[in-house]
Amino acid sequence: MTNELRLPSLRRELVRLTTWVALGWLVVLALTVTWAVRREVDDLLDEALREAAEVMFGVLTTSPQLADGTASLPEVLPAPAHEEKFVWQIVDGQGRVVRRSHKAPSASLSAVRQSGWFDFDRQWRVYGVPMPGAEVKMLYVAQVAVERNEARYEAIGTVLITALSVSLLWALLLRQRVDRSLHPLARLSRQIETYDPMRPETAPDRGEREETAAISEAVSSLGRRLAQRVRAEQAFSACAAHSLRTPLAGMDAQLALAQREPAGSQPHRLERVRAALTRLTRVVQSLLALFRAGEDWGLELRPCRLSEMLADIPVEGLAITIEQDLQFTADPNLVTIALVNLLDNAVRFGATHVRVHGSCDSQSVCLRVQDDGTGITTERWAQVTSALEASDAGAGVGLGLRLALMVAQAHGGRLVLPEPLPDQIGFLVEVWLSAQSGQTRH
Repeated sequence: MTNELRLPSLRRELVRLTTWVALGWLVVLALTVTWAVRREVDDLLDEALREAAEVMFGVLTTSPQLADGTASLPEVLPAPAHEEKFVWQIVDGQGRVVRRSHKAPSASLSAVRQSGWFDFDRQWRVYGVPMPGAEVKMLYVAQVAVERNEARYEAIGTVLITALSVSLLWALLLRQRVDRSLHPLARLSRQIETYDPMRPETAPDRGEREETAAISEAVSSLGRRLAQRVRAEQAFSACAAHSLRTPLAGMDAQLALAQREPAGSQPHRLERVRAALTRLTRVVQSLLALFRAGEDWGLELRPCRLSEMLADIPVEGLAITIEQDLQFTADPNLVTIALVNLLDNAVRFGATHVRVHGSCDSQSVCLRVQDDGTGITTERWAQVTSALEASDAGAGVGLGLRLALMVAQAHGGRLVLPEPLPDQIGFLVEVWLSAQSGQTRH
């Protein structure tokens, strides 16, 4: 039992990224909020402390007997039962507490005379105000540090809980958004799983995203090329079977007759078997060349002369006339294969004479082959031409035209079938090759 390798997941990566972003944002927010809230809370508490001191200052100024240490008033003024948030003291010049609130300490909140805000013994936040009059006295209003810390922590905790809730909600929304954004990819993946290149109706649709449209188009394009290749291979198999069947059947028939006839007539039969074997050899060579067409041809360009190439292609029962000889640069082996198959096609369709014409210009070389065989109907010409223009050489195109087309394309050219004229005799085909250096007419 083998463990299946777990590939990285785009969804998991995005979820992990959004989670870390949310956590990082939460940490930064917590630090920022803690610093900002603490500062703001301290400012607010200090302002409240000062306001309380100013109120007490006003009260004591309008009621001077409260600040008079000689007055017959208790040191701790009476007050109803309550939770005191602020305490106050009146301290004379000798540092003695003259008056104070019931929660205020009996000792002075400052060993020395101080005005404004200051901290005392790390337990009190104090605001001092000098009292008017001949005798030097100080009013100290203070708040317990524990109360201030509780106020800070309460404010910070409230903000952090809100920030945490918002962060969690944001993370959930991001995750939901990631899932929704990846849904088209998951849908496209399911469509690709069921895609059959031989059935165009199963091709994945473009979707609603630019990325999925590009992937869908790439997969569909690959499927179309694959389907075209499969159809070409199917056509190759059918074409090979048909092309091999004819010479094999002829050989079998001649050998069967040779067995029944007298010994004196056997050389004639053996000659026909040899001719069929020659044709079979050409077919096999053509099929091998066609089979290698899916790979790089590996062109070996050399100077070629049309007349010399045709002289090396004897076809029994077929007269060849070269109307215009031509010297050009091409792969002689491939061009010979194309010419052999075109001439063999002419014989198969009843031709006894073929005219070959070579021409060239600055951009291309044209080898024009016309026979006097049965020719081609307009309907059949339209079918074959349509298949050639679509580069679908497997759709109703025989072995000879298939090879001629591939040889032309390997040389950067094309195969052209001029439309047959009403009074035209035979079949006309033009093999166009990309021009190379040194073409000359003779």
